[in-house]
Amino acid sequence: MRIDHCLILAAGFGTRMGTIGQKLPKVLWPVFEKSLLELQVAYARSLGIEKIYINLHYMGEEIEDFCKNKSAFEGVEFLWEKPEILDIGGAIHHLAALPQVKYRGKLLVLNADQFFYLKKEELERFLVPYSKSQGVLFTYWVNASLGYNALEIDDRRLVKNIIKNKDLAPDQKIETYTGISLIDLAQLDKVSGPSSFFDSVCPFSKKEIPAILLENVDYWDFGTVKRFWETSFQILQTYRLRSTHPFLRFLVQEKALKTWKINLQNFSYHAKSPQVINLNPDEEMKDLSPGIILSGHEARKDSRALIWWNDLVEEVK
Repeated sequence: MRIDHCLILAAGFGTRMGTIGQKLPKVLWPVFEKSLLELQVAYARSLGIEKIYINLHYMGEEIEDFCKNKSAFEGVEFLWEKPEILDIGGAIHHLAALPQVKYRGKLLVLNADQFFYLKKEELERFLVPYSKSQGVLFTYWVNASLGYNALEIDDRRLVKNIIKNKDLAPDQKIETYTGISLIDLAQLDKVSGPSSFFDSVCPFSKKEIPAILLENVDYWDFGTVKRFWETSFQILQTYRLRSTHPFLRFLVQEKALKTWKINLQNFSYHAKSPQVINLNPDEEMKDLSPGIILSGHEARKDSRALIWWNDLVEEVK
């Protein structure tokens, strides 16, 4: 199935990234040597998608300025949401209404802070049965205690309901929406202004919206301070166990991971201290407690797990 467009969602407020997230847009947080946004664009291109859009609102000027003169964003179009944020449904309709789109083609929607790493042929194989669907959701299994909502799916794999996390028993296995979807723009009822995804794009109470369960598929989540920490070190752990892992090969290919900086003995990156990821380009630091240094040279010894960015420090809880 041909995918005509990709929308990378980058208009959020970054509230789950703590004090650093109020100064550094979440989509610009680094996965080692490259930003999340750069890697999402590269991933979309690896799927053969030529037309890529990024929506902007909160700290959009900083994001746009970062992207200027970077070859990774050549041909990418930024869609500003002003004066109000449009929500995901509104963002999709904003794109669909563009003169060059006119509610035509298939649109892949990606969260900037999550990777479900699928190769082009794998994604196409998943989508073959759903070529006539208005929308297709990608789901996966999680523990309810992590804070996700649950989808109620019938035996035909159609979405029937969303169960709020507060109504779920803790520690149970639930199926949740990944935030990744494929939308047939031609089937949408045209809507302008802000709207929610499940109201104006995938209204499962009115139309048949199937869900594809992603099992045994790579999932890398950078969406909160804690998940950013855990996933960054998970990448090092994966390199220790399997350096040829497909997602790691993708990171190396995109020059996001410089393998010569990995110290498996200390479980660190560009640092002499154990369990430290140092993303300063020049200085290899030592005598530090476990932490991730996004930028700056003022990281200090501390008993807590911390993330540093210039003069800001965020504790990982």
